[in-house]
Amino acid sequence: MQKKPLPANSLFDKFHRGAVYACIAVTLYGTFMLGMRGWSYYTVTRPERQKADLQMIEEGSSHDTAKELKY
Repeated sequence: MQKKPLPANSLFDKFHRGAVYACIAVTLYGTFMLGMRGWSYYTVTRPERQKADLQMIEEGSSHDTAKELKY
């Protein structure tokens, strides 16, 4: 038996399906990475920043040392 040549539309459909799957994969990966960055911010960065702000307040550097502005 001889193999039938694929019609052009079928070949384009396969390329399109591959491109759609690639876009879906990139979207899922990007969403995952964005979620990991957000999780890292809320679990690591934000508490450290709050701790540093609290430490600065406790050390007494919260008062303003700038000269008073006169208008």
